[in-house]
Amino acid sequence: MMSIVKKKPRHEVISIRLSEDRLKLLERYQKVLSEQRGREVSLGEAAFLVIEERVEGMDRETARHEMLSTPTASLYRIRKKWESQHTLSAAEWDVLAQYVQIGTEEGAQEPPLLWPAIPSRESYLRLLEAFEAVYQNRKKHASKHAWYYFGNLGGHFTGVRLSDDDAEQRHQAVLKQISLRKEMLKPAEKWQNPGTIGGCFLAAISDEGVESTRLDQILAPYWPTLWGLAARGHWVRHDRQPVRPTGSNEDDFRRRIILPDPLKVDDLKLSFTTTACPELGVYIDFGPTRRVNYLIARYPDLAEFRAMLEGWSAKSSWNGRHFLTTLSKEKGPTFTLWLRQNDVGIDFTENEWNALRKLFQKAWAIPELQRWMQELQLEYGEQG
Repeated sequence: MMSIVKKKPRHEVISIRLSEDRLKLLERYQKVLSEQRGREVSLGEAAFLVIEERVEGMDRETARHEMLSTPTASLYRIRKKWESQHTLSAAEWDVLAQYVQIGTEEGAQEPPLLWPAIPSRESYLRLLEAFEAVYQNRKKHASKHAWYYFGNLGGHFTGVRLSDDDAEQRHQAVLKQISLRKEMLKPAEKWQNPGTIGGCFLAAISDEGVESTRLDQILAPYWPTLWGLAARGHWVRHDRQPVRPTGSNEDDFRRRIILPDPLKVDDLKLSFTTTACPELGVYIDFGPTRRVNYLIARYPDLAEFRAMLEGWSAKSSWNGRHFLTTLSKEKGPTFTLWLRQNDVGIDFTENEWNALRKLFQKAWAIPELQRWMQELQLEYGEQG
């Protein structure tokens, strides 16, 4: 009968070469540890305890670096983990916050330069509230980032000066700037960018000592906004690509959806295609008079087109990334839709424009299309 020999845990013995200054520092620390423990602590044990004290931080930094080396797969796993468990590790929160910063601060656009505003006023407000929640739960009252938060939230443009030795004064100054920025975001028409709030959020997540379990709790109400900004950050940074698994995904529910038959309102017709599944293609037939067919093949274009039809008030031109729409009242209301990519303009009467809006409203009321669009929104993040 063969005996089963259990493998002993592997313990590596390593030697390190220290400079004279580092050796003296370790010897000083050895002395402190000996006095604290009331026994002799060897130099090797002191070195081991130094590593032990930093092991959590080392693990977090290593995990973050590994995830950032495969950002698409990592962000997709983060999304799926949150959806199933509502929990993330500290390193996962770090990665998410890094892409939230990118999605917030790179390629941001506000009215009246381009429509729709991305990030939206609502997203800025929710991110500001999320940052405040993390800041209020920081481990140490005297935050080392108080000056950074204060400046990024526009504090340098006020007459307030932060105290070097009064942590409470700095704390109150940061809270006041948060409050002021919230007020500036309240007007629906003339709201103001709250500053580099993405950087504030990243610093608070990474360096304020809030445990990941606590982050799970306090940031749960803000998850839709945080994910939308992070997915947009991936789209901005990684060649306009969505957060989705690479290659064929046989489990994707969109492969099993049967798309509706074409929809018609007056002379306009809308039909749908899955030739680029998991993308949703939307064909617009502008009628026999115009003899123009237009395919919207990517979600960012489709999101803007939908936002334009639903949110444009015609008080001024719609100046978007993909579409430009103007209204002329010289010979009765005439709407002109410019397809920027094709450099084509299409004129509509007021009734025809309303028919186009009604056509899309009918489409988005179909449950299968709603599910498809919701999944695309999660993959691309905030777009329109």
